[in-house]
Amino acid sequence: MGVPSAIDITRVGSSGILPVINTAIAHKDAGIGMIGAGIVHPPFACFEKAIFGWCERYGV
Repeated sequence: MGVPSAIDITRVGSSGILPVINTAIAHKDAGIGMIGAGIVHPPFACFEKAIFGWCERYGV
């Protein structure tokens, strides 16, 4: 479920601006509500590894 979305790794790499990821976890039983929520600031190394992996896979 959810909305398909993507983060452009090339824009993150070139700008150095990291995305802020807003996340939440809903309870497995309907009507209970959320059991956790928060904001995540992913490390730049995640995007570096993604760019290197993408370049390796596509021969760039």
